[in-house]
Amino acid sequence: MISKFSLIFALALASLALAQEAHRYLHISTNPSYADAYVNSTRKNFAANPDVSLPGYIEVPAGEGNVLVTIFKPGYRDTTINVTVSDKDTSYLIVSLSPSYDDVYLERQQKALSHRTRRNIGFKLAIASAAPLVASGIAALVTEYNIGKANDKKDLIEKSVIREGDEYARNLERYGEYRDDAESAKKVTVGTFIAGVALLGFGLILSF
Repeated sequence: MISKFSLIFALALASLALAQEAHRYLHISTNPSYADAYVNSTRKNFAANPDVSLPGYIEVPAGEGNVLVTIFKPGYRDTTINVTVSDKDTSYLIVSLSPSYDDVYLERQQKALSHRTRRNIGFKLAIASAAPLVASGIAALVTEYNIGKANDKKDLIEKSVIREGDEYARNLERYGEYRDDAESAKKVTVGTFIAGVALLGFGLILSF
């Protein structure tokens, strides 16, 4: 009984130690404040969204002792540092950024930011295209339903021996209603489909 309890206790301590090791963090702030951080990436693609907005916390993978961080802030030189983190708890780092006076470099920064903005807008447009495309699909189902109902009423009318009376008039009326509803739903189907495809197309174009 004692040995079983000891084993459970040891496993609990080991799990706790692993959990603590798996949740180490590196906190980075900059002077001046507010910058973008790209983690463990040797490619300086500042048109991509940053991994972390600074000041902020970067999670350190279990077993890793170093974190490669590239810091980007418009108007300042980008800074890449290889940070050695503490084995326990959270490591803290303050990075002083150096301003850039190179017009070519600053222009390249602005182009990267503009590209990032376009990509984000494109992504949002692509996501937004889902709504009209779903609406188009629903409208297509409604169109098909109304066409089916209209055809049913048309068959009843054509097969009617007595072409007068309340029932015959109701069938004519319902046939007209289903046909009109089908036409309206068809217009909605086409309109929302075109809008969805346009949003998706513009979104994909801007995303690259």
